[in-house]
Amino acid sequence: MKFVIVSGTQTGGGPIVLCKLAQVLQKQGYDTAVFNMGISSDDRKKFYYYYVKYLLREFIKILFIKIFPHSNFAKYHYQGYVYIPVKGIKRRYLPWVDDDTIVVYPEVSSGNPLHAKYVVRWLLYYNRRPNDDTWYSPNDLFVSYREQFFDSKLNPNNNLLKIFHFDQNLYKRTNYGDRKGVCYFIRKGKTRPDLPKKYDGPILDDFPETEKVKILNQCERCYLYDTQTFYASIAALCGCIPIVVPEPGKTKKDYVKDDDYIPGVAYGDTPEEIDYAVQTCDAVAQGIADQLHENDANVSNFIETCKQYFHLT
Repeated sequence: MKFVIVSGTQTGGGPIVLCKLAQVLQKQGYDTAVFNMGISSDDRKKFYYYYVKYLLREFIKILFIKIFPHSNFAKYHYQGYVYIPVKGIKRRYLPWVDDDTIVVYPEVSSGNPLHAKYVVRWLLYYNRRPNDDTWYSPNDLFVSYREQFFDSKLNPNNNLLKIFHFDQNLYKRTNYGDRKGVCYFIRKGKTRPDLPKKYDGPILDDFPETEKVKILNQCERCYLYDTQTFYASIAALCGCIPIVVPEPGKTKKDYVKDDDYIPGVAYGDTPEEIDYAVQTCDAVAQGIADQLHENDANVSNFIETCKQYFHLT
């Protein structure tokens, strides 16, 4: 069994956990490589035409950043090229996919551009195409990143693959003194109708990771309009109170199941939620350590699921 993990550059949570999956698979002895794909299309000529264009654009960007590493372009738009959270993974520019290869696509990839015999769809978010039967194949294996992303149609067996990556040397609290001001994360909430007309603090979405950590260590509160981002826990770890803003008409119960425990995070800015976030803040670090420890077991279970589903040995 070999694996090809389809991923974008490591500038967001999705690509980072995809690359972490590749790293753990490699650690467990499987031939695994990451393939950075610019466009998803089942038409091979179209796919490779746009893929070559994608590689040329990426080469120019990387060259510019190598020459001008301190430019605003490098600092705010393509920090992923100079700050790579998951290191040591193999990258292939033209992956060879044979009948022993399992290709893992995130839910944002349509079709099967690598024409793999065995396809895994990792739902790192909610199904983005709930009424489009052409987006996936009925023979694909579906696994979800979190219980919240279970899909009764695509993933009726509730297959789960939780992978966690965290840089404990970067994401930590350094300010134990006074704090003031607020900051924001918008991310996947950019289409929400209830976004503020004005922001009284910085939006951290495109800041380099080191700058995000610096600001989170200065601010008292962080408002998040992306209801499913791990930056809420990162904010808590940095000593900033993270406040996830529920979408209009929704409450905490729409995002957190009864048996789900998310310490250090407030859903809405009621006094009760703020008090809960403050009182449980110290539990965030222990939760992160527990999740890191579970990676190997979770990937082993994923491998067994693949073997059973695809009838492999």
